[in-house]
Amino acid sequence: MNSLALAQYSADKSLKNDKLLVDWFDLFTESLMAVGWEVDEDMRSGWAETGIFYSLEEAVLDGLKYVNQASLRASLKHSIEMLKLDKASQDIFESRNRNGSMAHYQFVPCEHRKALGSYMFVSGMKVKSRVNLDNIFFDGKKIKTDDALDVQTACSGFYLRTENYNPHREIVLQKMSEIGDDFFKNLKQ
Repeated sequence: MNSLALAQYSADKSLKNDKLLVDWFDLFTESLMAVGWEVDEDMRSGWAETGIFYSLEEAVLDGLKYVNQASLRASLKHSIEMLKLDKASQDIFESRNRNGSMAHYQFVPCEHRKALGSYMFVSGMKVKSRVNLDNIFFDGKKIKTDDALDVQTACSGFYLRTENYNPHREIVLQKMSEIGDDFFKNLKQ
């Protein structure tokens, strides 16, 4: 988890607020790879898209269309549904985006994939705006307006063989200790 925190901090700190999610995700990925994580090339085609979604969870679940393996897709879907954002988390997520910050959350399936090592699916999101959709009509009259989110999404799979990470572990811990409280201040912006 320290390598994830460091990757998020590095990407947040390196980019201005108006940059596209794909630029943030590239930096995030580079930082993870620098400490031993490897990209699952089978999912590499799943780069940034923009869409209208009714919830953040729906946006993440949409990213699963890039996952080819049915067993992994089922495991990821289960993880995502178990970790649905509560109201407080959603407010924090959206307030960060209103301030122009990049925001992301990741899901780590419990399944240890023997061929690849520890496996993680990361979905990045940036909410561009909130839109009102006049989506339910009856006899030509609007009877409901829903709030929806205009969301940029990106996703990828990463795997880690322990022997690849061990040489980097001390470096990651040292960098995290140097950042210290600044990491948490940056997250709260």
